[in-house]
Amino acid sequence: MSILSQIANGIGTVIGVLSSTAAQVISEIRSSYNSYMDKFSVEPSEREREEGRTREELRGVNDEIMHLRKKHMSQGGYDDKDRRRWGYLGERREELLATLRGSKELGAAKTVLDNEASLEKVDIKSESSHILQYNSFADVLGKVCPKCGRPMKIQWRRDLGTVAPKDFYWGCTGWYFFGQGGRLCSHTEHMGVQDFALLTDVSSPELQISANEFGDILSHSATTKIISTRLEDLRSDLDGHAKGVQMVACPVHGENMVLRKKQNPSGLLDQFFLACPRWLPGNQGCTFIEKLKSGSQLAALLKTETGRGIL
Repeated sequence: MSILSQIANGIGTVIGVLSSTAAQVISEIRSSYNSYMDKFSVEPSEREREEGRTREELRGVNDEIMHLRKKHMSQGGYDDKDRRRWGYLGERREELLATLRGSKELGAAKTVLDNEASLEKVDIKSESSHILQYNSFADVLGKVCPKCGRPMKIQWRRDLGTVAPKDFYWGCTGWYFFGQGGRLCSHTEHMGVQDFALLTDVSSPELQISANEFGDILSHSATTKIISTRLEDLRSDLDGHAKGVQMVACPVHGENMVLRKKQNPSGLLDQFFLACPRWLPGNQGCTFIEKLKSGSQLAALLKTETGRGIL
């Protein structure tokens, strides 16, 4: 049962609401959410425990897949027993990921309903492009690649200092993974007019000013130093508790991404990134990363993890 009929993310933003009012979108989500809760009535505490069990099993499946992968690389192939086990584990992982996506969809719907009073319909223009960047941080629900079925993400060229609506596009996450023939998928799609209509919470100070004004604030060295220190503190705290970032998961392994820092960055927007916890040196593990290449993404990260953004 699908709760969200539109594209959404885990921080309570609904994408593609051009022909709908805020009231209509919220009404549709409430109706689907209540219908789901009536049909699958489970106590919140039990739902949390079940999600925890699913994540724990997923980690075990990923551990075994990684073990078989290392075995394959050291021995140059699989025997029939390992090949069958690999196939089963791959299928089971997809089942677990589907369960977790359903849980995220339920959570996204609840976030929308809990924050109904602060949600506004926003049409993304050049002066508000940072709002779309802010929302590119969280996992996207309901947008999959038509070629391979993998999740798609909101992307833009990282060498652009100022990003206009025309510069955004949907990119398949398969681009980050490689097989014998190269990248597993490089499909992209232009973002249409529909995609630039959002139902979102713009109460954060960063989203109440224009993209240029926000950029000017980020250009001050004192500001960037404070932001860098806060991000470093967050990274240390997450590492100390062996935790990942709650709102972003690897599309292959389904585990929360880990905040990392480059050794020799060229500046604040080249300093931090998110990596799959299954990453290993020399491309021996998962290569999926999420580059934090805009001030809006950093603001969203700090907001979701610490309760306070940049401003």
